[in-house]
Amino acid sequence: MDYKSKIILVSGPTASGKSKIAINLAKKIGGEIINADSMQVYKQLKILTARPTGKDRKNIKHHLFGIIDVRKRFSTGQWLKECIKIINLIRKKKKVPIIVGGTGLYFKALGDGFLIIPNFKPS
Repeated sequence: MDYKSKIILVSGPTASGKSKIAINLAKKIGGEIINADSMQVYKQLKILTARPTGKDRKNIKHHLFGIIDVRKRFSTGQWLKECIKIINLIRKKKKVPIIVGGTGLYFKALGDGFLIIPNFKPS
């Protein structure tokens, strides 16, 4: 199987072992992990989420963890734009993107995209 052209999605409920599965998989097939958890994008929410340890991050490249200050807005659309950029960068390195998290809307956006609604002036 050609893993280099694949994207692997690991999704499920909180505390179901998603991160451990993703890390083991990344080690085995040469992957990099992309966060798909809406709370783990925030820098200050280290305690409330199962953020990868320093050791995990040293052994396997992780993306989109702790990138936004909690006082700032971060939308699914912004996540999708960043995620697509990172997927392309990982593929250029001939590695496998492994997207892991529990935010279903992120996975839906990645699979289905978004409807673009033009700006309009409310009447």
